[in-house]
Amino acid sequence: MTKQQIIDAVGAGRLRRVRIGWYATGVADAKVERAVAAGGVLGCASALAFHGAWDVTGGTVHVHCGHDRTGRMPAGMSRCRSRGFRDDRVPAHAVDDIDVALRCAWWCLPRDELVMVCDSLMHQELATREEIRTALCGLRGVADFMERCDTAESGTESLVRLRLRRRGIELKPQVDIGGVGRVDFLVGERLVIEVDSKAHHTGEENYRKDREWDLKLVALGYVVVRLTYGQVMFHWHEAEPHLLAILRRGDQWWGSRKGARTGLDK
Repeated sequence: MTKQQIIDAVGAGRLRRVRIGWYATGVADAKVERAVAAGGVLGCASALAFHGAWDVTGGTVHVHCGHDRTGRMPAGMSRCRSRGFRDDRVPAHAVDDIDVALRCAWWCLPRDELVMVCDSLMHQELATREEIRTALCGLRGVADFMERCDTAESGTESLVRLRLRRRGIELKPQVDIGGVGRVDFLVGERLVIEVDSKAHHTGEENYRKDREWDLKLVALGYVVVRLTYGQVMFHWHEAEPHLLAILRRGDQWWGSRKGARTGLDK
């Protein structure tokens, strides 16, 4: 648009001036507009969520700023940089690409949250494992980090996997069981852990399907544990001891091996 066309569009209300050189249409995303108005662009975890990855922002808007952006950010916003280099200038697009957002997130997010995001990127086919590795190339610890990323259909699944493996518990994600279908996790030979998310396990129809699913598994001899979104995200300290008790008892094994050592005696 020419300068005069922009002036006319602003005067007619078709565009809003957000900051010098940046304008928004009537359908502009509110978070993107806030990021631009704050002197940057939508970046880091917010940009990754915008592209379709699991949202770990908790409502905070992550803004990718250049080195020359100084002063406090508005309430509810967080300043992010890809590394803090003085050549880290704000890009020309209002939302960072996935590779740039990943590099910002490396320095901003706790590792478990970044794993949740990367698992989601792969599951949604927004980025391959190799593309994520390339985006983070040159950063210390990337090889170990990529080992922690795995198959998951939700961020809550990622968290359960990370926490249990940290306990030394071997579990297989996304396992197909004949006559039933794919389960979230299989521990040992027969302990199935299903992790409910708010998006796919609420409502009467989903509730009915979940219980039919559980009944089929139990009929085949499996032990089924179903974790809610709230248990994973907010009450893990209450849910985990019960899971560990089940494992210590050996319920993950068929009868001949039940009671086998689990490494969870403490």
